[in-house]
Amino acid sequence: MTKAKIGKMSDMPPNRMIAVDVRDRKILVANLDGKLYAMDGLCTHAAGHLWEGKLIGTTVKCPKHGSEFDVRTGKAIKGPWVPFGRALDLETYVVNVEGDDIFVNMI
Repeated sequence: MTKAKIGKMSDMPPNRMIAVDVRDRKILVANLDGKLYAMDGLCTHAAGHLWEGKLIGTTVKCPKHGSEFDVRTGKAIKGPWVPFGRALDLETYVVNVEGDDIFVNMI
């Protein structure tokens, strides 16, 4: 398991998202009212940069084609997915806060 420091809570305002690089992957980190969530940052439809999309409650909307994902679970909610017309979910990661430091754990 990789535990990577990705930032500081003092730099992560509530109800905002950022992108971080961990092990050559783009990870989206969202602060939902003080609770942090992390998931893959590229949309499963067309690799849109989700951190550039809109955060609406617990949902992030891809800026490319409007696909939507729950930032807490990585579950695809809606969008123009292929193949087979079904949603492709995103991988999620455990986030820990130690003092002001934020860490993400990846297997």
